[in-house]
Amino acid sequence: MALAVLMGTLMMAQERFSTIRGVVKDASGSVIPGVSVTLLNSETGRPNSVETNDTGIYIARNLEPGRYEIRFEKTGFARVDLKEVSLSLGRETTADAVLEIGATQQAVQVTEAAPLIDTGGVTISSNVTAEEFNLLPKARSFQSVVLLSPGVNSGQIEGGFQINGASGAENQFFVDGVSTNSLVDGRSRQNGAFEFLQEVQVKTGGIDAEYGGALGGVVSAITKSGGNQFHGEAHYFYGGSGIAAGPVERLLLLNPYSNAGVNPSYQQDSKNPNNQHEFGGSLGGYLVKDRLWFFSSYSPQFVRRENTYLFSSGTERDTIENKVTSQQLFNKASWNAAKNVRVTASWLWTPTKNTGILPAYNGYGNAVISSKAANAPLKTQGWTQPQSNYSGQVDWTISSTSLLSFRGGRFWDNFRTWGIPTTASVTYQTSSVGIPDVPANLQQAAGYLNTPRTQQTFYDITTRTYFQGDFSKFLTGFLGSHDIKIGAGVQKNVNSVDVSYPGGGYVWVYWGTPLNIPGGGTDGGKYGYYEVDNTGTRGGTGGRMVNMYIQDHWRLTPRLSLTLGLRTENEHVPSFNRAVRDDAFSFGFSQKLSPRLGLSWDVTGKGKLKVYASYGRYYDWVKYETSRGTFGGDFWTVKYRALDTTDVFSLSGVNMPGRNIWPFGDYEDRRLASFDAVAKDLKPMSTDIYNAGVEYMLSNSLVVRAGYVRNHLVRTIEDMGALVNGSETYIFANPGEGDAKKFATSTATPVFDTPKPQRDYDALELSINKRFSNRFFASANYVYSRLYGNYAGLGNSDEIRTPTTGTSSATTQQSGGSIARPGSTGSRAWDLDQYLFDAHGNFVTGRLATDRPHVFKAYGSYKFKWGTDVGGFFYGGSGTPMSTVVMQRQRIPLFVEGRGSMGRSPLLTQTDLVVGHELKFGETKRLRFEFNAQNVFNQKTSRHTFNQLNRGNASGDPASALDLTNTNLFNGYDYLGMLKSIASTGKDPYDPRYGMADLFNPGFTGRVMVKFVF
Repeated sequence: MALAVLMGTLMMAQERFSTIRGVVKDASGSVIPGVSVTLLNSETGRPNSVETNDTGIYIARNLEPGRYEIRFEKTGFARVDLKEVSLSLGRETTADAVLEIGATQQAVQVTEAAPLIDTGGVTISSNVTAEEFNLLPKARSFQSVVLLSPGVNSGQIEGGFQINGASGAENQFFVDGVSTNSLVDGRSRQNGAFEFLQEVQVKTGGIDAEYGGALGGVVSAITKSGGNQFHGEAHYFYGGSGIAAGPVERLLLLNPYSNAGVNPSYQQDSKNPNNQHEFGGSLGGYLVKDRLWFFSSYSPQFVRRENTYLFSSGTERDTIENKVTSQQLFNKASWNAAKNVRVTASWLWTPTKNTGILPAYNGYGNAVISSKAANAPLKTQGWTQPQSNYSGQVDWTISSTSLLSFRGGRFWDNFRTWGIPTTASVTYQTSSVGIPDVPANLQQAAGYLNTPRTQQTFYDITTRTYFQGDFSKFLTGFLGSHDIKIGAGVQKNVNSVDVSYPGGGYVWVYWGTPLNIPGGGTDGGKYGYYEVDNTGTRGGTGGRMVNMYIQDHWRLTPRLSLTLGLRTENEHVPSFNRAVRDDAFSFGFSQKLSPRLGLSWDVTGKGKLKVYASYGRYYDWVKYETSRGTFGGDFWTVKYRALDTTDVFSLSGVNMPGRNIWPFGDYEDRRLASFDAVAKDLKPMSTDIYNAGVEYMLSNSLVVRAGYVRNHLVRTIEDMGALVNGSETYIFANPGEGDAKKFATSTATPVFDTPKPQRDYDALELSINKRFSNRFFASANYVYSRLYGNYAGLGNSDEIRTPTTGTSSATTQQSGGSIARPGSTGSRAWDLDQYLFDAHGNFVTGRLATDRPHVFKAYGSYKFKWGTDVGGFFYGGSGTPMSTVVMQRQRIPLFVEGRGSMGRSPLLTQTDLVVGHELKFGETKRLRFEFNAQNVFNQKTSRHTFNQLNRGNASGDPASALDLTNTNLFNGYDYLGMLKSIASTGKDPYDPRYGMADLFNPGFTGRVMVKFVF
């Protein structure tokens, strides 16, 4: 045999490219210098050429992922051609060749498949290529394939994607190397259609030092490039109500804050028209053959919805139309500026425009409590979200073993609204029905309003700009071989924002209800009381972060490899009031030292059995919600006034008749800026991740893996609160450390040692993967895990607001809020001492709200000979823990019986299916028809249970809330007795929805596609 091929993979932490290397020898085993190695991309036809050095080694870096043909040539030896070599994103593939004496014109072709075992690397990753995701069921953006990876769960409770126990705000998402996370709260912000993507990778362990800012995983989407052949496609997608199930059930309770709210029920809303059309195309090719290439793609999507409403609790019929236009325009240019210099530049433009806001149903059937006139402004309200992603890279191949790269990019993200009425929104929090002297037209149920409560966003602009330089060098001769990479870069982040409510704030009216004063007592007016909440964000700021790293992939022997890396960062977190303070706080290089260590052993020396282990410390990039919320951007004042007038719809932030009934001043301040309340020894949030496992290759296309993962939270940053004159004041600290070792109490509890944050994820992962061969590919994995502690993370799954509450967690740069609280260092955790205890005097700890002990996934696709293919994905996971909570005066949820006291939500299963058929026209043209079905069995499984025992939820019902001001929490408290005491006053404090399912998995949705490929 003329060629001995050894394939392995070694993670190079390249965000956009792949690497291949090898050694070329003759039949006697001597190395051959000066061998020409040509790598031809099978899809684009673009060649890359390198030569072996004096030791017979060649290395080609920064290659675009895909399939390649490799040709080895040297005068006096027979040429060797290696076919079908797959290069995956961020991985190094090794191909060693043996050349035999002969004429160069003689060629030996080798077609063996590359083994799947990476004998030299420790990174745990899942790579989904275009060949695979084109045959799998999925949504329209790359995030939809992230769930395929072991250790990943997703949903509204998770707040996005939870990777290895880390919350949805603690991952990094990259498109062509540019971070597309929300600068404010860490969510993934930019979509990418599969038509212009080459590969999607999810790293979940053993991540190299090049990466920072991720406590869970790193998701990278890599775009396609043009080549020496013209290729393209034209497509059309349709999805909508015609091929989808009806909406999920809606849990309804009218008058939830009064004794009248006693009969919760499930409502099945009608299926309203909803049509989604998307058409577009892609084209790639060359402008100058072998020198200059391009790839362009455009795919606009048009969504048209119509909801029919019965306003005024069913007496006024009307229809509101919603129009959404989303566009995705992608352009990329690639240029071989010189033989050893390559340049790439790309631009992704993803604007969205929405006209017409659809209010949620809040009555029986398709009814809405408020009037037709009150909702009329929603027809012309709207928002727009322009986004742009720019990136560029220059690669200079200095020698056959050295590469210098410079890259930069920018993600620009904005959100703004229009058409918001200038009048203040006034909403009944309790019913006015039956209250004496209230005019008949004003006697309405809770939830009645004059105009929907909507923030007006004049602008909320974030930009993330980075520049990075990297140098890579391959060395031999010192205790084996070294693949060394060093780099440094700078990132500049900016946020400018102007968000507020019209009329100086929104108004909540509590008819017939007095205000419960903290510490005891009540007050109110003739008709009750009202509050005016003036809340929003204004200002502009920016911060800088510098990073440096070094990484060595060190092969000590052919069977033993070490991965040694170190990353460090200098991070400046800005204030929103530069006149007071430039930086809110900062972390120096010495505070963010991030080691990355790993070991990999080829047990048999044959590349079929590998044992590996790794450790890494990973630091968070502080979200700008911190700058906004704690250091001068956010404002939130609440004014409480006696209600002595029935002219409630004239109330606003500038018209507040009635006596001030807040005894601690003119207002309660819920967003006191804390410029001088930063712990002097503040440390960055970090986690330690450990991986260990074994991989075994059963055949050339089948690999099994067993691995252990531990993700241990080292520390977090949180605002720790106390009550001062009824308002919450904070210190920004690491709970349980430094200035925050002791907790300042707001009850009769003596000062105590602050519990440190705990979040430990331990998991056993079992997987089997078959790569594409014999017409099919498949993968299955099972994860047995435990997520345990007292802290959910930056995305807080302990603060859940389901649709039945009529509220949601405020979320930046989007219309409407979220079910789970988005990424924040200012959640309710550690806000008051009451949050930390259960009702029995114990600190609250246990399995966290997104813990799923058993998760099984399977996916794959089969291609039939006659052109039909069938692909599927199955997900099955344990339910999540449910815990009884009781709300107290400051709207903090109390885990009165600890975590998991209500058992778990039901087992969650979902099956997705795709069926396609292709008609071929010649060698390169084909017409594809496809039907994509999400949740094909229409399993609308409950994902959450209403778990608040007393009325009020996050919107607050002070009359039903507990007041623990005079309680020693170590002694526990009788919360049931307290609720009974409230009930004895004639107020029913119990929420009848307690224990009922209130959030459901979406039902079946279908999508058809027609695509012409050429």
